Amino acid sequence: MGARPLSSDPPRPEVVERLIGEAVASRIADRDPTVWPTAARPGWVAAARAARPLVGEIEGLRERHRVAGRVRVVVAAAGGVGIAAEALAGVDPQLGASRLIVLDTTDPAQVADAVAGDLAATVLVVSAPAGEDTAAVELVRDTVHDALRADGLDPAEHTVVVTAPDGPLLRSAGRATVVLGPPDVDGPWAALTAYALVPAGLAGTDVAAVLADAIPAADDLASDDPDNPALRLGALLAQAQVVALAGDDAPGMAEWAAQLVAAGLGKHGRGPLPVVVEGPDAPEWTAAGVLAAGLGAVPGAAVAGTGSPAAQMVLWQHATAVAAHLLGVDPTDRPDAGGTGTDIDTGTGTDDGTGERLAFRDGGIDVHAGSWLPSGTATVGDALRALLDGGACLSVHAYLDRLEDASAAVLRAELARRTGRAVAFGWAPRCLPGTGQRDKGGPADTVVCQLTGTAEPDLPPDLPPALEAYQQAQARTDAAALAQRGRPVLRLHFTDRVAGLVTLARAVQQL
Repeated sequence: MGARPLSSDPPRPEVVERLIGEAVASRIADRDPTVWPTAARPGWVAAARAARPLVGEIEGLRERHRVAGRVRVVVAAAGGVGIAAEALAGVDPQLGASRLIVLDTTDPAQVADAVAGDLAATVLVVSAPAGEDTAAVELVRDTVHDALRADGLDPAEHTVVVTAPDGPLLRSAGRATVVLGPPDVDGPWAALTAYALVPAGLAGTDVAAVLADAIPAADDLASDDPDNPALRLGALLAQAQVVALAGDDAPGMAEWAAQLVAAGLGKHGRGPLPVVVEGPDAPEWTAAGVLAAGLGAVPGAAVAGTGSPAAQMVLWQHATAVAAHLLGVDPTDRPDAGGTGTDIDTGTGTDDGTGERLAFRDGGIDVHAGSWLPSGTATVGDALRALLDGGACLSVHAYLDRLEDASAAVLRAELARRTGRAVAFGWAPRCLPGTGQRDKGGPADTVVCQLTGTAEPDLPPDLPPALEAYQQAQARTDAAALAQRGRPVLRLHFTDRVAGLVTLARAVQQL
């Protein structure tokens, strides 16, 4: 495990010397809250060690469900723990990872696909760290429970709830199995806690091996030494404007690290823009001012983390905490990450109080924008050009089905090539705890394009309409929060998802 500075842009020596003089690494290991201005949720530092008692509990749960024939894990997750579970389990949803299916969205098609599987062989994990909004998780849970009952199955026998001791999910757990997680971690910082370990473990991940990798890795990063990779990587993160992240053979690791960096550093007008790229051929990889970071052995990386997913998670957590010290922010606080369930208005109005309006329609896309959009704009391409005039970076939030609508992500690299800008792409709402925080609280250099879509007409008739209503409401609520902070937002709503994606692809090709 380690980080290897490989580029001609190493951290400034005086910065590393300052970190050593201030004993930052050892103070972080000692859980010293004075390393940062505040420390809202410091439990991540000792999370792996504290999780050791879970090993037997998770193994027992897995064996119990295996004997009952339940080997398919569906996760209703909040706060980014679904991304961490995928990374730990080493699954790639795009390749049909049927043993671990993460539902951190209420997209009707994605939920319908999950409940269309073998429910008798399914265990549902409902996981939300302390402080996370559970409204979407509960909606997905209730939908899966309805499907289980329709098949004559007992939802309680098929459900494991992972919640903080005083979390709302505990109050509604009923007869389901409950595993308690720590109350002082959330978001990507909860990767090595019950919130991600339980679903990953039930899906077959060796949790004992994960912790056996993570604990000594954390110990290695406690030294105030110039060769400490967390100090060197943290110094690089603090001085970067854009961080391009690519993984090798660990699916999900780059996405998880991007959300960690965005959530940890993107606040109070500071923090780099993390961009998950396709590999060393991505436009940003060799661009000036960009830190190219590899999760594993990625050619051309300026810095690379090596070792198991657990060891790399520990490295990136400590490095992000170091960078937060240099930037003067609390890495665990997310003051701008987004609204709670009570903040989300599931109405269908077109004006949310920030001036967003339906500007025009073009090729299966309803185009919504604020007053920043020039009068007379009539094509998606022109709307994108006007949006890009307002920022140095572009962040795309796709409130779509990340399996069936996967072609939307392919447009990321083409947007970067044609605009010459760093382009971050994230599936929403799973990207909101990280990217959503940075886009609202970080430097005012980023404009946002939301992609939303009407549900396809061939979905099962018994699927709750609340799923789609909540998904659209999440997008409107986040757009309102962005606009209130002066961030231009362009919302492209696909009235027909296939036609809309084609129209968008053509518009990108013409930029």
